[in-house]
Amino acid sequence: DAIEVFMRDFGGFGGLEDLFQGGGARRGGGGGGGQRGQNVRIRLPISLKEVVSGVTKRVRVQLLEACETCEGSGAAEGTEPQRCTQCGGSGEERVVQRSVFGQFVSVAPCRQCRGEGQVITEPCPKCHGDGRARKETEVEVEIPPGVSSENFITLRGQGHVGTRGGGRGDVVVLLDVEEDARLTREGANLHLELPITFAQAALGDQVRVPTVDSEADLAVPAGVQSGTILRMRALGLPELNGRGRGDLLVHIHVWTPQNMTPDQRELVERLQGLEDPAPETLEEDQGRGFWSRIREAFTS
Repeated sequence: DAIEVFMRDFGGFGGLEDLFQGGGARRGGGGGGGQRGQNVRIRLPISLKEVVSGVTKRVRVQLLEACETCEGSGAAEGTEPQRCTQCGGSGEERVVQRSVFGQFVSVAPCRQCRGEGQVITEPCPKCHGDGRARKETEVEVEIPPGVSSENFITLRGQGHVGTRGGGRGDVVVLLDVEEDARLTREGANLHLELPITFAQAALGDQVRVPTVDSEADLAVPAGVQSGTILRMRALGLPELNGRGRGDLLVHIHVWTPQNMTPDQRELVERLQGLEDPAPETLEEDQGRGFWSRIREAFTS
């Protein structure tokens, strides 16, 4: 069975009713043909880690299958469906209308047999003439890497079976990618808010940062400013079309202690006597002498 991934413009469907109203039931066709089964919609949560590599999940769903008692005919044992007398088995009713522009013929499903061309005179006692019974079954969903909550997957021909030999509908899997407490997603890129101390910002440091599926080393440069964004290439999420992988964008926030010990306060007061005035703008060059004096203060 084909598995297709669509964006939420509902491409591949006959219309919005196919997705939201269980559409897909095709009436008419005549000659005893049944209706196509309705679509089944399920919501499937997946983690951000599963988005990286893709995953195959098995999901249990309730489906309408052919009734075992009447084998899907809807008729009681020893009987069979009869040709509809209203439409003669065609499943259609034709209405002729005349106007000043000529004669018009409209075609609609037969009201007596509902477009099936047959009627059940003695319905099956188990399915009450519907020809179907509800049964729990398992479907397999292959989720490719890079999907998001804006995607859904259609399993063609795995939905409810149709009435009286009608084809199956589809299973529409709406993906629900769970949020990560540490990482924020923006397309294929991920964002991480990273607090660092003033010493780390002034002197630089090597820190471990979380990624979507592991951890990685990040070199924090000396003199980094709060609000700086450090880009870690190819540590984001894969593109859905398979053309690469996004980045991890680390937002630096210099943390200021609120309750300092006496030793810490003494050290900061020493630093205050050595540092230059703050620049008027962040783009202004602060010079190398300032950072040299800071390093001396922390190492002395």
